[in-house]
Amino acid sequence: MGNGSGLSRGDRNRNARLARLRELVPVHHAIVGIDLADDTQAAVVTDHDSRVIARRRVSARAWELGELLDWRWPGRPGRGSRR
Repeated sequence: MGNGSGLSRGDRNRNARLARLRELVPVHHAIVGIDLADDTQAAVVTDHDSRVIARRRVSARAWELGELLDWRWPGRPGRGSRR
């Protein structure tokens, strides 16, 4: 029997978890996620609402991520006085 909302318990839990994370990240900050795999690493930059701003793949081992960590996406705002 359905719950009427069309959302599963997993959907509700995921939405609640994302809402808690959004409270921790200021709106004007971007979020970088890195997927560590065996030979190819992937990174994604998202905004506060989890919309993808940029993606990048690097053929390197996880301990060779210097190129990926130095990457700047097009349209990246300039650095301010804060780090």
